[in-house]
Amino acid sequence: MLKRVSIQNFKSLKDVTLDLQKVNLLIGPNNSGKTNFLKALEYLKVNYRAFPQRQDVALTFNRMGNSTQIFLTDDNEDPVHIDVTYNFYSEESSYKVYNSRVEFSGNGVVPNIQGQRELEQLFLGAQIYKPDPNKLIQPGPVGILAETVNVDASNLIGFLDRMLGNKYRKSVFDRIQADLRTCVPEFDEVSLDDASPTKELKELFPSNSFKRLGLTNGNLGITYWADELSEGTLYFIALLCIVNQPNPPKLLILEEPEKGIHPRRIQEIMNFIRRLVAEKDIQVIMTTHSPMLLDEFAESPESVFVFDKDDDGATFVKNLQQDIIEPANQKNAELGIPPVHYTDALGEYWTIGFLGGVPHETA
Repeated sequence: MLKRVSIQNFKSLKDVTLDLQKVNLLIGPNNSGKTNFLKALEYLKVNYRAFPQRQDVALTFNRMGNSTQIFLTDDNEDPVHIDVTYNFYSEESSYKVYNSRVEFSGNGVVPNIQGQRELEQLFLGAQIYKPDPNKLIQPGPVGILAETVNVDASNLIGFLDRMLGNKYRKSVFDRIQADLRTCVPEFDEVSLDDASPTKELKELFPSNSFKRLGLTNGNLGITYWADELSEGTLYFIALLCIVNQPNPPKLLILEEPEKGIHPRRIQEIMNFIRRLVAEKDIQVIMTTHSPMLLDEFAESPESVFVFDKDDDGATFVKNLQQDIIEPANQKNAELGIPPVHYTDALGEYWTIGFLGGVPHETA
């Protein structure tokens, strides 16, 4: 998993470092740099795939084989520097030690380095998910063998049809339905039915049949189709599919997973995400503006990162535990003041500004 990410000269990220955990939460006001951090990871993914074709990329493996540095140059800007430290494990041992630093760039041949395959899996499969409920209202093509969910959930109908129709994946469909019943008891079944596509969709998928998505209330015998469901409900279904897909990315990134979801459902969403992390051994990075989602990190404040900008517009990042809570209570101790139990109400302390990462007041 990613242990440390250092980024220099990428958009507002002039020089930031995050020491990551298994499940991570990025908080802060709008335009503070949270999305830029996610885009930097996406940038790294794209350029890692492009290497070694790009002449302006230098990729370096060092530090006992578990650190990678990528430098990207541009004549008009300062070089972008992204330094990644990650843990990898093999059947033989962990942390293979190398006697020398290995560098390669340009059209050089990428050598076989311990941990390289794990890094490729981590980054090349990384996805930044932003489900778009509007993509679920229209019928979707089936028979597309979708084993993973698109970042915008646009293939959700094809994915669900694949899970339902494949005996090896039926357990995935069953779990999605079970999780739906847990959180929205009104519905007990995810339904798919044949439907006619729009002209545009038919032109895109001329050889496919189409289905529509709905949720069924078995007691009433009523199915509500996607165009009759709220955006929040559709978003929730997309999240359930993302966290239950059989082969999730090793690095799963979610922007505002609380979007459109009732506050009482946030805890269940976090339970699903933590279950996914434990079962699939993946790493999760999320952004949020929800105090209630922040409250879910009361037992792991070291996993929360507070983003803000300085007077020059550069992003700076503080770790909630190490850079905010511990220094504040150390200062209280020096003054003879009882410690503040921030984790008893993280969302409230954030909202009123005690933790930073809030919009600046205008004059």
